[in-house]
Amino acid sequence: MGRKAFSRLFFCAGEYMPRYRICYIEGPNGSLKKSRETVVDAASFAEALAAFSHWPVVENYQHTTASAWNPGTCLYYQELWEAERLD
Repeated sequence: MGRKAFSRLFFCAGEYMPRYRICYIEGPNGSLKKSRETVVDAASFAEALAAFSHWPVVENYQHTTASAWNPGTCLYYQELWEAERLD
């Protein structure tokens, strides 16, 4: 394994730390817009989203994505950060 590939691995309790794609989503329900996309290394969805938002984090049933929704938004206008596990 080359230095560049090895430098991408972060160790957490003897295993590599997962990577997450984080993006910001906002707008009216009919036309949500995705922006501010980045990739981070973190031990969990909550840790990955904590750097971007203090809103409550909810994982999907398959544990492949999670979102931190702004609890102050209404049904017709949404604002959230979404994390997608990349590995």
